[in-house]
Amino acid sequence: MSVADTNPDYWSEYSNLQHVKHAIIRNYLNGWFPKLTLGESGVRRLLYIDTHAGRGKHLSGELGSPLVALTTLLEHSAMERILRRAEVRYIFIERDEANLESLRQELSQCEVPSKVIVDTADGDCFEIITGAIDRLEEQGRRLAPGFIFLDPYGFRIPGQLLRRIMKIPKTELFVNVIWRELDMAIALAKRGSQPGMVRTLDSVFDGDGWRQIDAGTSDERAEQCADVFRAISGAQWGTHIRMMDNNRIRYFLLHLTNHDAGRDLMKECIWNACPDGGFLASKSDNPRQRLLIEPEPDLGPLRQWIRDQLATAPRRWKSDLTSALRRELWLGKHLNGCVRDMRREGMIAADSYEGQFAAKNNPLLHLAEGEV
Repeated sequence: MSVADTNPDYWSEYSNLQHVKHAIIRNYLNGWFPKLTLGESGVRRLLYIDTHAGRGKHLSGELGSPLVALTTLLEHSAMERILRRAEVRYIFIERDEANLESLRQELSQCEVPSKVIVDTADGDCFEIITGAIDRLEEQGRRLAPGFIFLDPYGFRIPGQLLRRIMKIPKTELFVNVIWRELDMAIALAKRGSQPGMVRTLDSVFDGDGWRQIDAGTSDERAEQCADVFRAISGAQWGTHIRMMDNNRIRYFLLHLTNHDAGRDLMKECIWNACPDGGFLASKSDNPRQRLLIEPEPDLGPLRQWIRDQLATAPRRWKSDLTSALRRELWLGKHLNGCVRDMRREGMIAADSYEGQFAAKNNPLLHLAEGEV
């Protein structure tokens, strides 16, 4: 059943938040398509789902997320090799009839190869996905490996469905968590001032994990919320970027994956979108200005992290530090640069390696005398 768009004004603007969201999707899929299809372990079917696909384009002409995802493949330098190995199916779900018709018109103008299948669906996205999983499980089958973008109109995402999706091999979630409203809902439920909110949140978090979200500031509570979602989904890794409006988190985008390569790729995509390392984007920023000025990240905390790692025992550069870095937000290039700088400055020393002083040769690093 068609439901009217609750925020039609969304399509009349295209702020930095949309720009960053779409840049992350495009950059991630640029790496994800070949990673999943090429090579000996490549899959033969890929699935991309956008749960609230919208109308295709903003009124100012910028592409919406479905066309961003589709054109990423169509313009990919390895598209022919990808499609020789795999079929790629897109499913765009939209509950607003006018939006869906506009989206279908935009899609009709795209020329797609035979092994790229584009479907649209109207209705409740969570019912549609749950029904598809149920039917396949009854047949002893499962969804193809996929990237599922949950971009809801509100915060009511069923936590149980997140867990079911993350059990599908090689499937990843990218979730838009509408934090400002969710934070208010948690506060109302804890005060007992709105009947029914407890049941709603129990559904969103598939239990009472929302009660653990109790930090003193909204930013800290958002961090807790992201970790609770990662835990209830069963994902090994959760990586999120905060989307700011008037210096407050409006929503955050949470990537969930069970694969180290997925974690690494998403970190790179967010750093590309936010080169200062803040893992946040502001609505007031001008996306075009980033082409002229790219701020440098503050790597002081990373240097301290290296000192802390080496304070307890010597560590191998690649097998120890690079591996441990995956749990942090910095990239390998940041670590490598800091290690070289700290050795040149006499803060750390290295031994037990051959050849050039480089991560690939895995030297044993330790704090220099006087630095312990």
